[in-house]
Amino acid sequence: METATFVPKLPNQIDKVAKLIRTLSQVFLLATLILSVLFFIPTTVGLVLFPKVYFVLFGCLVSFIFATLVVLRSGSITVRFNPLLLSWGLLVLAGMLSALLSPNLASSLFGDALEIHTVGFLALLGLVMFLVPMVGNSKKFTLYLYGSFVISTIGVSLVFLFRVLFGADFLPLPLLQVLTDNYVGSFNDLGIFVGGIVMVGLVALAQLDLPKKGLIFIGSLLTLLLLVLASVNFFFVWLLLALFSLLLLMYVLTKDRFGVAADAYRPHAALPLTSIGLIGLVFLVSVTFLIGGNALGTTLSTATGVSYIEIRPSLAATGDIFRPIYAQQALTGIGPNRFAEAWNLYKDGSINETFFWNTTFTAGGGYIPTWFVTAGLMGAVAWILFLSAFIYTGLRTLLANKVNDSFWFFIGTVSFVGGLFIWIMAFVYVPGPVILLLGAICTGSLVVTSQKLLPMSGRTFNLLSSSKTGFILIAAVMICIITTLFVGYGALKQVSAAYLFNTASKNIASDNTNAVEIISNRIATAYALYPTDTYARSLSGYQFSYLNTLLSLAEPTAAQQQQFQSAISAALNASTQAIALKPTDARNWQMLADIYAALSLLNIEGAKDRAFESYAEAEKLDPKNPQYVLQKAAMEARSNNTTEARRLAALALQLKPNFTDALYLLSELDIAAGDITTAIAMTQSIISIEVNNPGRYYQLGVLYSAIKNTEAAIASFTEAIKLDQNYANARYFRAQQYLIAGQTDTAISELEIVRDLSADNRSVNDLISKIKSGEVTAKTLTEPQTVSEASGVTTENDVTTTSAVPDSDLLTPVNNGAAPKSGAATVSNTGVENTPKQP
Repeated sequence: METATFVPKLPNQIDKVAKLIRTLSQVFLLATLILSVLFFIPTTVGLVLFPKVYFVLFGCLVSFIFATLVVLRSGSITVRFNPLLLSWGLLVLAGMLSALLSPNLASSLFGDALEIHTVGFLALLGLVMFLVPMVGNSKKFTLYLYGSFVISTIGVSLVFLFRVLFGADFLPLPLLQVLTDNYVGSFNDLGIFVGGIVMVGLVALAQLDLPKKGLIFIGSLLTLLLLVLASVNFFFVWLLLALFSLLLLMYVLTKDRFGVAADAYRPHAALPLTSIGLIGLVFLVSVTFLIGGNALGTTLSTATGVSYIEIRPSLAATGDIFRPIYAQQALTGIGPNRFAEAWNLYKDGSINETFFWNTTFTAGGGYIPTWFVTAGLMGAVAWILFLSAFIYTGLRTLLANKVNDSFWFFIGTVSFVGGLFIWIMAFVYVPGPVILLLGAICTGSLVVTSQKLLPMSGRTFNLLSSSKTGFILIAAVMICIITTLFVGYGALKQVSAAYLFNTASKNIASDNTNAVEIISNRIATAYALYPTDTYARSLSGYQFSYLNTLLSLAEPTAAQQQQFQSAISAALNASTQAIALKPTDARNWQMLADIYAALSLLNIEGAKDRAFESYAEAEKLDPKNPQYVLQKAAMEARSNNTTEARRLAALALQLKPNFTDALYLLSELDIAAGDITTAIAMTQSIISIEVNNPGRYYQLGVLYSAIKNTEAAIASFTEAIKLDQNYANARYFRAQQYLIAGQTDTAISELEIVRDLSADNRSVNDLISKIKSGEVTAKTLTEPQTVSEASGVTTENDVTTTSAVPDSDLLTPVNNGAAPKSGAATVSNTGVENTPKQP
């Protein structure tokens, strides 16, 4: 790719119009990049990141329009060849070619809201890289830009530390709810952002001749930022800081000794002891957290109340996805923004034994390795070319024999170090959009520095020298402006749809009788603005929930019967649209299957067959998920096809040996068959083999409960809870047995634990209240139903966090310490779709 620098047609005269337009272009770009870090839209839905992406996009588009007008006004342009920008252009092209061969073109190009794994987001990063050298190639622009990032870092760091010291409610800032919330992105994004500024401070200590006040400022800044990093405790940030500070420490200690004889004395070259001390401090702190990260993390988490563990697939788990994709589609990969589908197809089956069994990861262990999977060899080669071009450009710029401008040399060092830090982090982690945009800014600034410090020849084109070239210039500018407006209009529709979708259900009272209608109308409006399968599936889900509500009515009115018919039609139509838009997403087929499964309860002809067909399609796309097989088993059980129901439930247990729902279904079938004694003996035999499977003890407890053997049932449930302290169903059924045994207070305590384990179990409060009031006793107790298990997993903005580290080498925590390791048997039996707030 080539960069453009404007050259006025009449260099000896000042063109005030061109100067004004150029200033506007710079102001829009500078304001956009500065505000991108802290930009947010006040809503009631919590912190979402997609508005930041569109804010940067709109600002860059406006800046680009003014830049093209400057070209039109000046009539001439100087073009310089730049391999760094060219390599990024090749990366975008590779992503585009992969997207064109993908079955879901729109999802690969733009996604639901221009997610970071789309080609559109790559193009946005390229636009930022291109505009910085094109528009912001002045010292003032660069100084304001980097200075604002330092100020932003101080601001977010102080806010975080104040909230840690005085409580999350101390500063009532919009959208910040828990301690780990911040305006940069995820908690680990904050760590990367702060770590990058620490590196900038180290560069300043090593390069700049700082006065005393400057050293005090940087020393205070580093102390503040190290406190934040200690709370985040991100292993790879500490590793890179340790390596970089050690390198700088060696450089500072030896830089005045190169070329000097051993006995030479140079009093004028006193060592900067303060700088050495500060760099050494960063090194010591980094090494300390590298060595004792887990212990220190747990201690700090207890002291500060900051508990945050983000989970990502390990390199081995990413390799499990990588290999089959390359065996089938090595050149182009599975397609951009489709890692989630690849994960469902090829994830290791042992993950089903953790509580991440139903979590779909949208990326692998790193941002760049994810592109290796989704864009194939083309994407991998393009990324390697870009990283090579980045390192080459940085080293060539900084190792130049003669430095004519110390300011640009310092900026070049900061840009290279900062950019390299972010791109390395993108290899081992999946940063959020703000961090990746900062990487693009550093890359663009490195291009500016290379142009300032290295002799570069460029070719100037005077396009107003003839009427033909003038016409070409006008036509080209018009095409650029029209294309920019078209892109902006499409982006405006997309962000409006995303905003409507995210706020659809947040301001609706739970007791509003028209809630489903209002929410559905808002989602339908979002779908009309920008059709995606996410919106269609959600619309179908709301209608399905309403359908189930109407199904539970004993004697529905004529109006409710009409509403039931309308809900069926709306749910089926939306689900069918979701499948049409994205037939490769198992969730779309599952939604359709669930609707038909509900209709089969009414003995509607063909409903059961359609449900089985749809579940079969979902199984093809998500073959390791036991939910679909179990749903079919439940349908067979309702049809009194016991033999087939047992067979299917057994298949579900082959996929997930500790699947509570499947074990409960088998128990119900055994109880219905009346041969409970044989079932107990068989379950005990299985326990002798699967001694660490709490689900089997739970199954045994259910069977003992059926024959009124309360003591044995309590003992079995207790064994299950010993293996898994958060086993909600084992606790729930044990509470029922405690009540039967006359231990009412113990039963209530147990039910309170069940209630607190999952937000879906708030209804347990009703049972607790009825037991306390005497309405429910051992004699009036009805047959218990299963409750929701505590998954301990939250997915928001494509970031998956957990309350305990999974006992699996395939899923690794990003943060050191902060929580105990869970047993492999700690599982969730509830298939909750992990839909992030960001669509």
